[in-house]
Amino acid sequence: MKTYINNSGLYCLLLNHGKQIIPTQKIRYIEGEGNYSTLNIDGEGRLISSFTLRLFNDHLKSQTYFFSPRKGLLINLNYLKEIKVSGGLYYAKLRRGELLQLSRRRGKALIEYINANNWNIPVN
Repeated sequence: MKTYINNSGLYCLLLNHGKQIIPTQKIRYIEGEGNYSTLNIDGEGRLISSFTLRLFNDHLKSQTYFFSPRKGLLINLNYLKEIKVSGGLYYAKLRRGELLQLSRRRGKALIEYINANNWNIPVN
């Protein structure tokens, strides 16, 4: 996996030895599953990669709109609609209706991150 900035100024991931180019802004979230990761890409469905979530996290840490709200999950905050708090549990609701459970500690950290960076994402 490599990263680069294309002619339009978009940060992209290069997968499959350069055969697949994915703009990072199109990635809704990435779930780690052992030594594999599943990328949920807006408008293109899912892509299974043999790269670990840690490797994706290392390549995307320069992008301020990615956040890891629990072990095994990396979320693009551009697709986050709201954060729900119910019975001490935290959930991230995405624009397409997906509801992803967050850890308590990282859920609180996500709320602090959103508030510190002036993201207009409601917490209910």
